[in-house]
Amino acid sequence: MIAFGTTIVALIFRWVFTIHLNLFPIKEEVFNILLPLIAPWIPITIWLRPKLRIVAFKKGDASMVFQIIAWCTMCAMMMVSNRYLETSTGKLAEVTSINQIEKLDACYLKIESILLNRHFGSAHTEFRVSGKYSRRLNFNIYFVYPFATNTPEGKFKYWYGVRFTKQISNTIEPEEKEREYRKFFERSAKEFELYNFSEPSYFEILGHSYHRDGFIHAVQRREKLADSNPVIIEPREGLYSERNKKKFEWIFGSFGIGFGIFLFILRFAKYQRSEHRRQRKGITSKSDELDDILKFLIPKDEHYITSIIINLNLVVFVCMVISGVHFASPNSTELLEWGANRRAETSHGDWWRLVSSMFLHGGFMHLFLNIFGLVIAAKFVEPVYSRVKYLIIYLASGVCGSLASIYWYENAVSVGASGAIFGLYGAILGLTLTNAFPKDDKKDILMFIGPYVGISLLFGLTEGIDNAAHIGGLLSGVVLGITLYLMDKKR
Repeated sequence: MIAFGTTIVALIFRWVFTIHLNLFPIKEEVFNILLPLIAPWIPITIWLRPKLRIVAFKKGDASMVFQIIAWCTMCAMMMVSNRYLETSTGKLAEVTSINQIEKLDACYLKIESILLNRHFGSAHTEFRVSGKYSRRLNFNIYFVYPFATNTPEGKFKYWYGVRFTKQISNTIEPEEKEREYRKFFERSAKEFELYNFSEPSYFEILGHSYHRDGFIHAVQRREKLADSNPVIIEPREGLYSERNKKKFEWIFGSFGIGFGIFLFILRFAKYQRSEHRRQRKGITSKSDELDDILKFLIPKDEHYITSIIINLNLVVFVCMVISGVHFASPNSTELLEWGANRRAETSHGDWWRLVSSMFLHGGFMHLFLNIFGLVIAAKFVEPVYSRVKYLIIYLASGVCGSLASIYWYENAVSVGASGAIFGLYGAILGLTLTNAFPKDDKKDILMFIGPYVGISLLFGLTEGIDNAAHIGGLLSGVVLGITLYLMDKKR
């Protein structure tokens, strides 16, 4: 019931606030991918997680295993349901020409006669990275032709769009990437010229999505010919009657598969009667890691500044996504508009980018990993210094990392709190040279922090990560950490 309830609530929210009332201009991909990844954790945390404490494996806690199974099940249900909501609620309108769709309330079209003005075509390419450590580079080429319509001042409102995509390795040399892109663009351009524009059985009027933005950028290249609010019409494969395929059945199918796996794994868990009795009496567990994580977001005690930094990063990321920045792999243009760090912009007067780039991230996974690294480092560093000194180490290390980045890389677009976080790890390494930590604990700290820093720097060398910011932040953190600690004579 929790899975179905969460799915229904999410669908109602999307229908009421985005489709029916159109209150929130949030991209469709956010509802189709990001929301299903995040929303299930709310009911799982509040309702399911406490109840799962009554079961355990012979060699450890079983709660997290069942939570992950429940999360995967609910993710699949919500993703399929969102796609089903899109395709099933869209109306189909049959028209003889594009001029007849002005006042139609429809998402899909059947157009009897397609007339395009092929003298005013345009194209736009987007480059986005994906995969673990950004190992993949994705080309998305958007081609458009305006429909031949009678519009005032020679403006075209309706545009026919076709998209071509390709994925290559992001670890190859820049010259090889350039050759791959040029070959792909030339091949795509020929396919677009030979494209049978009347062949598709139906078309879709694109809604608020990242793909529509790509077509809009192509249209805007024809600035003098484009309407202020262009409409992008994209061909769809297959028949309109088959657009839903088996999406509705798969909503229940994904639930059945997940529920079956849940019951199967449950056979290997044992019932903890004592924990069940405590729950029935209203006695809560004293040790709750999730509660500790949530409390970490509230500024207080020895994580006051860290909590503020985490919350600022989260707020900035949410604002970026709402504004239209890609939630998984924003491109360089999007990041630069928000204040990313690059030598050309920063050295020519935008010095504020040295700080603003510290609060921007290249997708939600980048944000999650940086917050994880920040929390680990802050546990060691913030209790040692005053709030002001801790903030100085964080910001100064981040700025030093940003400076190292633009010194070492000419055209790299740098974002993220990695330089500042490595500054905190540098401070930890520096503190091991002082009496900040007990002698018996220094070895354990080095064994815990050392491999983390070393592996991160190693991945930076092999995977094309901005290692200059890491090294710059790390070295400045060592110096600042020791200096600010020794300045406190009262210790």
